[in-house]
Amino acid sequence: MAKIPQIRSRFLLISLLATLGVFAKPQLTSLANLSRWAFLLTFAGVGLRTNLRELGRQGWRPFAVGAIGEVFIAVITLGLVYGADRFLHL
Repeated sequence: MAKIPQIRSRFLLISLLATLGVFAKPQLTSLANLSRWAFLLTFAGVGLRTNLRELGRQGWRPFAVGAIGEVFIAVITLGLVYGADRFLHL
């Protein structure tokens, strides 16, 4: 059996507890704020380690692959949202 990283198991635990109504409204607000700050700090950390000169040396192909992947994900996500709205009347 594959080992689940701790961050994922903790996320699932917190999500389950929130779904079961264990947390009060102010606690959920605090957790949402913590989540936003953690997300922001994660991306700031990625940005601090990014070397633009090295990215430039890689050429346009990695950029193109990333851009195509992002467009593909966006199209799939839009399709899922549209399908959920149309068939489940959300």
